[in-house]
This record gives sequence, C-alpha cells and structure tokens, in this order.
Amino acid sequence: MNNTKTTCEIDVVIGSNIRRVRELAGVSRRGLAKAVGVSWSQLKKCEDGQRRISAGSIVAVARALNCGLDEFWKDIDVVAPLLFSPVPSAEAITVAQNFDRIRSPAKREGIAKLVAALAEAGALKSAAE
Repeated sequence: MNNTKTTCEIDVVIGSNIRRVRELAGVSRRGLAKAVGVSWSQLKKCEDGQRRISAGSIVAVARALNCGLDEFWKDIDVVAPLLFSPVPSAEAITVAQNFDRIRSPAKREGIAKLVAALAEAGALKSAAE
C-alpha cells in the first residue's frame, strides 16, 4: 500500500469498492489485511480513500478476495464525472449475500420487484410528507 499523502476521488471509489467486495465476501478487515500483508489501519485508510493503494496491492486484494480486478473499477468512468455509490448498510449486505444464494431465477426476480416496490412506496411516502 502506497504511503502517498495526496488522494483523489478515484482513490475513494476504489477504496469503497474494496470494502464492498470484502464485505460481500464475508471477509473481515483484519483478515484481508493479514492476507495482503498490511496492517488493519493501512487497509482501513485505503478503504476510506484516505490513502492510495498501489497496483500491486490491488492485485493482492483481488487474489485474497478471489475476484477480478474489474470489481474495483466499478463506478469509474473516464469520460463522465465520477459518481459515488452510497456505502451499503450491514442489512443491505446481508440481503445481497442471501439473495445470491437463491437458485430460482423466478424467485430472485420476484424478490427484486418486491424490494423495488417497497423502496418506491417509501420514496413516495417521504415525498408526500
């Protein structure tokens, strides 16, 4: 992990994506830090976008999490301005982990529609208040 003091928006997005993939994989921050060979605090700073992560460390993180490098570049568009995804809640991560275990495409589609309808109903209720 690079000890560069200057970070930018892309560092924040990459760090957020590392956290997202790590949490979806059910890996603790300490566990990933140990697997990559860095301290827990160094990894936290990278996930928070306070510290840049080197290319070699990104590869080590991908190997430790058994995922492709493309996972860390989501939400980065070199043409358009950067858009940030909100950090998912613990409940959202749990739902996502369990959702991926549902084998039936029809059930997955039904659940996705239900969640969208509930979210829309909540948004409409908030707008009416």
